[in-house]
Amino acid sequence: MRYQTLEKLQSSYWYSFNDEPIATRGSLVIPRLSDPSFLLPEDSPDGLWHLFAHTWQGVEHYTSTSGLEWERAHLVFTRGHSPFVYKEGGTYYLLYEIHDRTYFRKGENKLKGSRIMLSSSTDLSLWSEPKVILEASNVAKAVFRDGEERVSRPQLVQWDGRYRLYFGAGETRMYDTRQKATASLMYADSDYIDGPYRVDPVPLLEIDRDSEYRNLAVGSVRIIPCADGLAALECAYYYDEEERKSTSSILLLTTLDGVNFSRPVVIQHTPREGWANRYISSVDMRYKESDEAWYCYYSANSLVLEHGIRLVRESLGLLIGKDR
Repeated sequence: MRYQTLEKLQSSYWYSFNDEPIATRGSLVIPRLSDPSFLLPEDSPDGLWHLFAHTWQGVEHYTSTSGLEWERAHLVFTRGHSPFVYKEGGTYYLLYEIHDRTYFRKGENKLKGSRIMLSSSTDLSLWSEPKVILEASNVAKAVFRDGEERVSRPQLVQWDGRYRLYFGAGETRMYDTRQKATASLMYADSDYIDGPYRVDPVPLLEIDRDSEYRNLAVGSVRIIPCADGLAALECAYYYDEEERKSTSSILLLTTLDGVNFSRPVVIQHTPREGWANRYISSVDMRYKESDEAWYCYYSANSLVLEHGIRLVRESLGLLIGKDR
């Protein structure tokens, strides 16, 4: 895979592939499919598109011949959240978060033991025994205010000859909807892919009350390696003064040193109507050279009325970024 330049990404124009979510068939009825991570056919072992995302069951694996309609392959890891697939040579690495929760134990319903796991595969079907590479208990910023201790949304890049693990730290909720969102973006370094990782204690991105687009939460951030630096797609949460409610937008940021990010540019607002009108919550993006386009899969949600009950339904959509 050849990396593109930051300038090429910044100059792309964006449009929604479809007004409806992409089709994901072959699974049980699931209210929420979140946090996609995908591989293009040229990066996969069988020439298919592969996508990983999580449901209430855990990390799910989907395949496709076109990237537009997806068939469920199998449940990879139960209780897993926010998967990320990373390729090195002929080996694929799957990172994800897992945590324990105590339900109604002496009146409690609390999350505990949040940690980031790593597993490997050569065929995307059989995976090694997962290994813990980061514990929330070892990250000071894993607790935001009086929220639950959490590390989330892990991803790997190579930087300066080392492995850099970017991850979300801390959790907050929107004041009006109780939507969960990541409080800050942090990173850890290691000489080896399976650790040990040294956490840098200073967050890269934090909630900024004076920011136009990050005044409620940092949200999910996807790091995109480029030829001359790194880009980041941030699903930032903020207060919409016109609508008088919380919302989110996809922001594009860049960095030359992997630490200091540029002023963000909006590439997609949460729509005010349709299946994605509540929040855009996460993204993953890769450049397909044969199409001269960036493929950006995202998860978004809305409130739906089913059997007289208002429920949150989350699905996957697709944005296309074309070369100018």
